[in-house]
Amino acid sequence: MKVLVPIGGSDENFRQHGHAYAKPLVEIAGKPLVQHALVPLQNIGASQMIFVIRKEDELRFFLRDVLGLLEPGAVVIRADGPTAGAACTALLAIEHIDNDEELVIANADQVLDFDLADMIGRFRARGLDAATVVFDSVHPRWSFVKIDSDGMVVEAAEKRPISRDATAGIYYFRKGSFFVEAAASMIRKDAHVNGGFFVCPSLNEMVLAQKRVGVERIDRSHYISLATPQAVEEYEQFLKARV
Repeated sequence: MKVLVPIGGSDENFRQHGHAYAKPLVEIAGKPLVQHALVPLQNIGASQMIFVIRKEDELRFFLRDVLGLLEPGAVVIRADGPTAGAACTALLAIEHIDNDEELVIANADQVLDFDLADMIGRFRARGLDAATVVFDSVHPRWSFVKIDSDGMVVEAAEKRPISRDATAGIYYFRKGSFFVEAAASMIRKDAHVNGGFFVCPSLNEMVLAQKRVGVERIDRSHYISLATPQAVEEYEQFLKARV
């Protein structure tokens, strides 16, 4: 199983709040944000970790070196310019993921407070071709999936609450080639969201291809987004209070 972590997107919001370093390197309780995000990915039996990073973050902040220390042997791919969303960023790793090996795509700005290895085991036991983890929310900042009476995904949407099942930023594919094919189909159809192509809506292409796409549920408290400066500050206060 390969694990792909796209690290792209603007960090201007963090700069405006006085953070001198790129978002993945913002310190939380003495460790860079990305180090917190990687913890739940380290016990799932990955054969290879793959990161896609921005050129600026490599040249200015040496993010490649940081990731090499956190995950020795990881593949680090540089995006030399802006991409049209996380799905396009992920496809920069196509030579490593367009195969029959399992693939997990994870956001780089979150903390998953549950046993991800156990969750993946459930996906396998159910014979799913793709899957994600959901929690209860109606806020349009999240991605969403709609589930049928059999618990299977029938529709996915980015930043549009089509149900109360918001997705945590983790996506499982039984074969990496399933994601590559789905993302490519989505892009060919120009199925963008405000000009961007994202991982969650690629599940629509798998549904259309009659693949088995499912979910597992968690309590909202087990998913922590670190996407904004406010969220980072709140998580740091939470960690301090827990000591």
